[in-house]
Amino acid sequence: MVQTKTVDEFSGNPLSACNKRVALIGPILPFRGGIAQHTTMLHRALSRQVCCLTLSFSRQYPSFLFPGTSDRDESLKDFREPGVEYLIDSLNPLTWYKAVKRILTFQPDLVVFPWWQVYWVPCFGWMSRQFSKKGIELVFLCHNVIEHEAASWKQTLTATVLATADRFVVHSVAEKKTLLARFPETNVQVYPHPIYNQFPASEIQLPRRAKLELLFFGFIRPYKGLDVLLKAMCLLKEEDIFLSVVGEFWKGEQDSEEFLKKNNLSGMVELVPRYVSDQEAADYFQRCDLVVLPYRSATGSGVVPLAFHYGKPVIVTSVGGLPDVVEDGVTGTLVEPDSPEQISDAIRAVQFGKVRYDSEKIGLQNKGMSWKGLSDVILS
Repeated sequence: MVQTKTVDEFSGNPLSACNKRVALIGPILPFRGGIAQHTTMLHRALSRQVCCLTLSFSRQYPSFLFPGTSDRDESLKDFREPGVEYLIDSLNPLTWYKAVKRILTFQPDLVVFPWWQVYWVPCFGWMSRQFSKKGIELVFLCHNVIEHEAASWKQTLTATVLATADRFVVHSVAEKKTLLARFPETNVQVYPHPIYNQFPASEIQLPRRAKLELLFFGFIRPYKGLDVLLKAMCLLKEEDIFLSVVGEFWKGEQDSEEFLKKNNLSGMVELVPRYVSDQEAADYFQRCDLVVLPYRSATGSGVVPLAFHYGKPVIVTSVGGLPDVVEDGVTGTLVEPDSPEQISDAIRAVQFGKVRYDSEKIGLQNKGMSWKGLSDVILS
Protein backbone atom coordinates (compact mmCIF):
# COMPACT_ATOMS: atom_id res chain seq x y z
CA MET A 1 0.00 0.00 0.00
CA VAL A 2 1.29 3.46 -0.95
CA GLN A 3 1.31 5.80 2.03
CA THR A 4 0.03 9.32 1.39
CA LYS A 5 2.26 12.07 2.71
CA THR A 6 0.60 14.26 5.32
CA VAL A 7 3.52 16.58 6.11
CA ASP A 8 5.83 18.67 4.01
CA GLU A 9 9.25 17.02 3.71
CA PHE A 10 11.17 20.30 3.98
CA SER A 11 9.45 22.04 6.89
CA GLY A 12 7.58 19.30 8.72
CA ASN A 13 4.35 21.33 8.49
CA PRO A 14 1.02 19.68 7.59
CA LEU A 15 0.47 19.62 3.83
CA SER A 16 -2.96 21.11 4.45
CA ALA A 17 -1.20 24.32 5.54
CA CYS A 18 1.01 24.52 2.45
CA ASN A 19 -1.11 26.84 0.35
CA LYS A 20 1.79 29.25 0.82
CA ARG A 21 5.43 28.62 1.64
CA VAL A 22 7.21 31.09 3.92
CA ALA A 23 10.78 31.15 5.19
CA LEU A 24 11.48 33.09 8.39
CA ILE A 25 15.02 34.00 9.50
CA GLY A 26 15.80 35.38 12.95
CA PRO A 27 16.58 34.75 16.63
CA ILE A 28 14.36 32.17 18.34
CA LEU A 29 14.23 31.00 21.97
CA PRO A 30 16.40 30.14 23.88
CA PHE A 31 18.02 33.41 22.70
CA ARG A 32 17.13 36.24 25.04
CA GLY A 33 15.37 39.54 24.60
CA GLY A 34 12.34 41.01 22.91
CA ILE A 35 13.42 40.29 19.32
CA ALA A 36 13.81 36.58 20.07
CA GLN A 37 10.47 36.48 21.90
CA HIS A 38 8.84 38.29 18.98
CA THR A 39 10.32 36.06 16.26
CA THR A 40 9.40 32.94 18.20
CA MET A 41 5.77 33.98 18.51
CA LEU A 42 5.68 34.98 14.83
CA HIS A 43 7.10 31.55 13.90
CA ARG A 44 4.31 29.87 15.86
CA ALA A 45 1.62 32.03 14.25
CA LEU A 46 2.92 31.51 10.71
CA SER A 47 3.29 27.76 11.24
CA ARG A 48 -0.41 27.52 12.08
CA GLN A 49 -1.37 29.22 8.81
CA VAL A 50 1.14 28.26 6.14
CA CYS A 51 4.02 25.94 5.38
CA CYS A 52 6.82 27.67 7.31
CA LEU A 53 10.55 26.98 7.41
CA THR A 54 12.29 28.92 10.21
CA LEU A 55 16.07 29.24 10.49
CA SER A 56 17.69 30.61 13.62
CA PHE A 57 21.26 30.88 14.88
CA SER A 58 23.85 28.52 16.22
CA ARG A 59 25.65 31.72 17.27
CA GLN A 60 23.96 35.10 17.28
CA TYR A 61 26.57 37.56 18.58
CA PRO A 62 30.24 37.23 19.55
CA SER A 63 30.49 37.60 23.32
CA PHE A 64 32.46 40.86 23.17
CA LEU A 65 29.59 42.58 21.32
CA PHE A 66 26.90 41.57 23.81
CA PRO A 67 27.06 43.78 26.93
CA GLY A 68 25.12 41.32 29.10
CA THR A 69 26.26 38.07 30.65
CA SER A 70 24.88 35.91 27.82
CA ASP A 71 22.55 36.20 24.85
CA ARG A 72 20.82 32.95 25.83
CA ASP A 73 18.20 32.43 28.52
CA GLU A 74 19.80 30.15 31.12
CA SER A 75 16.37 28.92 32.24
CA LEU A 76 15.84 27.62 28.68
CA LYS A 77 19.37 26.45 27.89
CA ASP A 78 18.24 23.00 26.70
CA PHE A 79 15.15 24.29 24.91
CA ARG A 80 14.78 24.06 21.14
CA GLU A 81 11.69 25.45 19.46
CA PRO A 82 9.88 22.76 17.44
CA GLY A 83 10.18 23.25 13.70
CA VAL A 84 13.22 25.54 13.91
CA GLU A 85 16.70 24.80 12.56
CA TYR A 86 19.52 26.53 14.48
CA LEU A 87 21.83 26.76 11.51
CA ILE A 88 23.27 30.26 11.06
CA ASP A 89 26.51 31.47 12.64
CA SER A 90 26.60 35.24 12.21
CA LEU A 91 30.42 35.14 11.97
CA ASN A 92 30.68 32.24 9.53
CA PRO A 93 29.71 33.04 5.91
CA LEU A 94 29.76 29.33 5.08
CA THR A 95 26.65 28.91 7.23
CA TRP A 96 25.00 31.82 5.41
CA TYR A 97 25.53 29.91 2.18
CA LYS A 98 24.09 26.74 3.73
CA ALA A 99 21.06 28.66 4.99
CA VAL A 100 20.36 30.16 1.56
CA LYS A 101 20.72 26.74 -0.05
CA ARG A 102 18.35 25.22 2.50
CA ILE A 103 15.73 27.89 1.87
CA LEU A 104 16.03 27.72 -1.91
CA THR A 105 15.44 23.97 -1.70
CA PHE A 106 12.30 24.73 0.30
CA GLN A 107 11.10 26.95 -2.60
CA PRO A 108 9.41 29.69 -0.56
CA ASP A 109 6.93 32.20 -1.91
CA LEU A 110 8.38 34.80 0.43
CA VAL A 111 11.22 35.23 2.93
CA VAL A 112 10.76 37.25 6.13
CA PHE A 113 13.65 39.00 7.87
CA PRO A 114 13.29 40.83 11.18
CA TRP A 115 15.44 43.98 11.24
CA TRP A 116 16.69 45.78 14.31
CA GLN A 117 20.36 46.77 14.10
CA VAL A 118 23.30 47.39 11.81
CA TYR A 119 25.26 44.33 13.01
CA TRP A 120 23.18 42.25 10.60
CA VAL A 121 24.22 44.15 7.48
CA PRO A 122 26.80 41.58 6.26
CA CYS A 123 24.78 38.44 7.04
CA PHE A 124 21.24 39.56 6.19
CA GLY A 125 22.47 41.77 3.36
CA TRP A 126 24.22 38.93 1.56
CA MET A 127 21.38 36.49 2.12
CA SER A 128 18.65 38.88 1.02
CA ARG A 129 20.50 39.64 -2.20
CA GLN A 130 20.67 35.93 -3.04
CA PHE A 131 16.91 35.59 -2.64
CA SER A 132 16.28 38.79 -4.59
CA LYS A 133 18.30 37.43 -7.53
CA LYS A 134 15.96 34.42 -7.58
CA GLY A 135 12.89 36.65 -7.68
CA ILE A 136 11.63 35.60 -4.23
CA GLU A 137 9.53 38.21 -2.42
CA LEU A 138 11.33 39.73 0.58
CA VAL A 139 9.48 41.15 3.59
CA PHE A 140 11.46 43.05 6.23
CA LEU A 141 9.73 43.32 9.60
CA CYS A 142 11.44 46.39 11.04
CA HIS A 143 11.56 46.69 14.83
CA ASN A 144 13.93 49.63 14.41
CA VAL A 145 14.40 51.03 10.93
CA ILE A 146 17.40 52.87 12.33
CA GLU A 147 18.67 51.57 15.66
CA HIS A 148 18.64 53.75 18.77
CA GLU A 149 21.52 56.20 19.15
CA ALA A 150 22.58 55.50 15.55
CA ALA A 151 25.43 57.30 13.76
CA SER A 152 25.06 58.39 10.13
CA TRP A 153 27.28 55.55 8.87
CA LYS A 154 24.88 53.05 10.43
CA GLN A 155 21.99 54.63 8.57
CA THR A 156 23.89 54.34 5.29
CA LEU A 157 24.75 50.68 5.79
CA THR A 158 21.23 49.85 6.94
CA ALA A 159 19.79 51.38 3.77
CA THR A 160 21.88 49.03 1.58
CA VAL A 161 20.11 46.04 3.14
CA LEU A 162 16.60 47.47 3.36
CA ALA A 163 16.82 48.43 -0.32
CA THR A 164 16.47 44.72 -1.17
CA ALA A 165 12.97 44.56 0.39
CA ASP A 166 9.80 44.22 -1.65
CA ARG A 167 7.61 45.09 1.35
CA PHE A 168 7.99 46.34 4.90
CA VAL A 169 5.95 45.66 8.03
CA VAL A 170 6.40 47.96 11.03
CA HIS A 171 4.75 48.44 14.41
CA SER A 172 4.27 52.21 14.34
CA VAL A 173 3.25 55.09 12.09
CA ALA A 174 6.51 56.86 12.98
CA GLU A 175 8.56 53.98 11.56
CA LYS A 176 6.42 53.95 8.41
CA LYS A 177 7.23 57.63 7.87
CA THR A 178 10.94 56.92 8.35
CA LEU A 179 10.84 54.18 5.70
CA LEU A 180 8.79 56.15 3.20
CA ALA A 181 11.21 59.07 3.48
CA ARG A 182 13.98 56.74 2.28
CA PHE A 183 11.96 54.33 0.08
CA PRO A 184 8.92 56.32 -1.12
CA GLU A 185 7.74 53.72 -3.65
CA THR A 186 7.82 50.71 -1.30
CA ASN A 187 4.77 49.15 0.32
CA VAL A 188 4.87 49.72 4.10
CA GLN A 189 2.19 48.14 6.31
CA VAL A 190 1.61 48.99 9.99
CA TYR A 191 0.43 46.55 12.64
CA PRO A 192 0.84 47.17 16.40
CA HIS A 193 3.23 45.02 18.42
CA PRO A 194 1.17 41.96 19.44
CA ILE A 195 0.49 41.03 23.05
CA TYR A 196 2.97 38.61 24.62
CA ASN A 197 0.28 36.16 25.73
CA GLN A 198 2.74 33.29 26.05
CA PHE A 199 4.04 34.64 29.37
CA PRO A 200 2.87 32.56 32.36
CA ALA A 201 0.60 33.51 35.23
CA SER A 202 2.25 34.58 38.47
CA GLU A 203 3.07 31.76 40.88
CA ILE A 204 4.41 33.79 43.80
CA GLN A 205 2.67 36.64 45.58
CA LEU A 206 5.55 39.07 46.03
CA PRO A 207 5.16 41.24 49.16
CA ARG A 208 4.00 44.79 48.58
CA ARG A 209 6.18 47.59 49.94
CA ALA A 210 3.93 50.60 49.35
CA LYS A 211 0.44 51.73 48.46
CA LEU A 212 1.54 52.17 44.84
CA GLU A 213 3.97 49.71 43.26
CA LEU A 214 5.84 50.82 40.11
CA LEU A 215 7.82 48.70 37.66
CA PHE A 216 10.55 49.56 35.15
CA PHE A 217 11.28 46.43 33.13
CA GLY A 218 13.69 45.21 30.43
CA PHE A 219 17.25 45.67 29.22
CA ILE A 220 18.55 48.98 30.58
CA ARG A 221 20.16 51.25 27.99
CA PRO A 222 20.61 55.06 27.99
CA TYR A 223 17.75 55.75 25.56
CA LYS A 224 15.27 54.11 27.95
CA GLY A 225 15.57 57.00 30.40
CA LEU A 226 15.90 55.20 33.74
CA ASP A 227 17.82 58.22 35.02
CA VAL A 228 14.76 60.39 34.29
CA LEU A 229 12.53 58.05 36.29
CA LEU A 230 14.96 58.08 39.24
CA LYS A 231 14.88 61.87 39.20
CA ALA A 232 11.09 61.66 39.28
CA MET A 233 11.35 59.43 42.34
CA CYS A 234 13.28 62.22 44.07
CA LEU A 235 10.14 64.35 43.65
CA LEU A 236 8.00 61.60 45.21
CA LYS A 237 9.90 61.06 48.45
CA GLU A 238 6.91 62.06 50.56
CA GLU A 239 4.59 59.59 48.81
CA ASP A 240 3.80 55.97 49.63
CA ILE A 241 5.44 54.61 46.46
CA PHE A 242 7.98 51.91 45.64
CA LEU A 243 9.79 51.30 42.34
CA SER A 244 11.26 47.99 41.13
CA VAL A 245 13.87 48.27 38.38
CA VAL A 246 14.12 44.80 36.84
CA GLY A 247 16.51 44.14 33.99
CA GLU A 248 20.10 43.71 32.95
CA PHE A 249 22.13 46.89 32.64
CA TRP A 250 23.95 47.39 29.37
CA LYS A 251 25.32 50.62 30.77
CA GLY A 252 24.96 52.77 33.87
CA GLU A 253 24.47 50.32 36.72
CA GLN A 254 27.09 51.96 38.96
CA ASP A 255 25.73 55.43 38.16
CA SER A 256 22.25 54.30 39.19
CA GLU A 257 23.47 52.82 42.45
CA GLU A 258 25.38 55.99 43.30
CA PHE A 259 22.35 58.14 42.47
CA LEU A 260 20.16 56.10 44.84
CA LYS A 261 22.67 56.48 47.68
CA LYS A 262 23.29 60.17 47.07
CA ASN A 263 19.57 60.97 47.05
CA ASN A 264 18.51 58.58 49.84
CA LEU A 265 16.27 56.58 47.53
CA SER A 266 17.34 53.10 48.60
CA GLY A 267 14.24 52.81 50.79
CA MET A 268 11.86 53.30 47.86
CA VAL A 269 13.74 51.87 44.86
CA GLU A 270 14.87 48.27 44.36
CA LEU A 271 17.40 47.34 41.66
CA VAL A 272 17.20 43.82 40.26
CA PRO A 273 20.11 44.18 37.79
CA ARG A 274 19.83 40.90 35.91
CA TYR A 275 17.88 39.15 33.23
CA VAL A 276 14.90 37.38 34.80
CA SER A 277 13.01 34.34 33.57
CA ASP A 278 9.49 34.61 32.18
CA GLN A 279 8.15 33.21 35.45
CA GLU A 280 10.00 35.81 37.54
CA ALA A 281 8.79 38.52 35.17
CA ALA A 282 5.22 37.35 35.75
CA ASP A 283 5.63 37.78 39.51
CA TYR A 284 6.99 41.33 39.16
CA PHE A 285 4.23 42.35 36.75
CA GLN A 286 1.56 40.84 38.96
CA ARG A 287 2.70 42.86 41.98
CA CYS A 288 2.96 46.23 40.26
CA ASP A 289 0.17 48.77 39.81
CA LEU A 290 1.86 50.75 37.06
CA VAL A 291 4.56 50.07 34.46
CA VAL A 292 6.68 53.12 33.61
CA LEU A 293 8.52 53.60 30.32
CA PRO A 294 10.38 56.96 30.45
CA TYR A 295 12.02 56.43 27.05
CA ARG A 296 13.90 59.23 25.30
CA SER A 297 13.30 57.54 21.95
CA ALA A 298 11.32 54.52 20.84
CA THR A 299 10.17 52.82 17.68
CA GLY A 300 7.91 50.62 19.79
CA SER A 301 8.25 48.49 22.86
CA GLY A 302 7.56 44.90 23.82
CA VAL A 303 7.12 46.04 27.42
CA VAL A 304 3.80 47.78 26.69
CA PRO A 305 2.08 44.67 25.27
CA LEU A 306 3.59 42.65 28.11
CA ALA A 307 2.07 45.07 30.62
CA PHE A 308 -1.30 44.82 28.85
CA HIS A 309 -1.04 41.02 28.95
CA TYR A 310 -0.97 41.27 32.76
CA GLY A 311 -3.72 43.91 32.77
CA LYS A 312 -1.44 46.72 33.91
CA PRO A 313 -1.66 50.35 32.78
CA VAL A 314 1.44 52.21 31.64
CA ILE A 315 3.02 55.64 31.89
CA VAL A 316 4.92 56.23 28.66
CA THR A 317 6.62 59.11 26.90
CA SER A 318 5.15 60.50 23.67
CA VAL A 319 7.93 59.20 21.43
CA GLY A 320 8.04 56.91 18.43
CA GLY A 321 5.28 54.34 18.31
CA LEU A 322 4.31 54.41 21.99
CA PRO A 323 1.38 56.85 21.53
CA ASP A 324 -0.02 54.51 18.83
CA VAL A 325 -0.87 51.80 21.38
CA VAL A 326 -1.64 53.78 24.56
CA GLU A 327 -4.96 55.57 24.97
CA ASP A 328 -4.20 58.52 27.23
CA GLY A 329 -6.14 58.36 30.48
CA VAL A 330 -7.70 54.99 29.57
CA THR A 331 -4.96 52.36 29.17
CA GLY A 332 -2.15 54.60 30.33
CA THR A 333 -0.79 58.14 30.53
CA LEU A 334 1.34 59.95 27.97
CA VAL A 335 4.04 62.37 29.15
CA GLU A 336 6.80 64.32 27.46
CA PRO A 337 10.29 62.77 27.33
CA ASP A 338 13.04 63.97 29.68
CA SER A 339 10.52 65.35 32.15
CA PRO A 340 10.80 64.01 35.72
CA GLU A 341 8.12 66.53 36.70
CA GLN A 342 5.52 65.15 34.28
CA ILE A 343 6.30 61.58 35.30
CA SER A 344 5.96 62.37 38.99
CA ASP A 345 2.69 64.25 38.34
CA ALA A 346 1.30 61.28 36.39
CA ILE A 347 2.22 58.91 39.22
CA ARG A 348 0.63 61.18 41.85
CA ALA A 349 -2.55 61.39 39.77
CA VAL A 350 -2.89 57.61 40.01
CA GLN A 351 -1.96 57.47 43.69
CA PHE A 352 -4.61 60.00 44.67
CA GLY A 353 -7.32 58.62 42.38
CA LYS A 354 -7.41 61.54 39.94
CA VAL A 355 -6.82 59.08 37.09
CA ARG A 356 -8.55 55.70 36.97
CA TYR A 357 -7.62 53.44 34.11
CA ASP A 358 -10.10 51.18 32.31
CA SER A 359 -9.15 47.55 33.02
CA GLU A 360 -11.67 46.31 30.46
CA LYS A 361 -10.06 48.42 27.72
CA ILE A 362 -6.63 47.13 28.71
CA GLY A 363 -7.94 43.57 28.39
CA LEU A 364 -9.41 44.31 24.95
CA GLN A 365 -5.93 45.11 23.65
CA ASN A 366 -5.33 41.35 23.51
CA LYS A 367 -7.80 41.07 20.62
CA GLY A 368 -6.56 44.05 18.62
CA MET A 369 -2.87 43.17 18.97
CA SER A 370 -2.68 39.48 18.01
CA TRP A 371 0.04 37.34 16.46
CA LYS A 372 -2.43 36.01 13.89
CA GLY A 373 -3.19 39.59 12.93
CA LEU A 374 0.49 40.28 12.39
CA SER A 375 1.01 37.10 10.36
CA ASP A 376 -2.05 37.98 8.21
CA VAL A 377 -0.44 41.33 7.36
CA ILE A 378 2.85 39.63 6.46
CA LEU A 379 1.07 37.10 4.29
CA SER A 380 -1.26 39.60 2.59
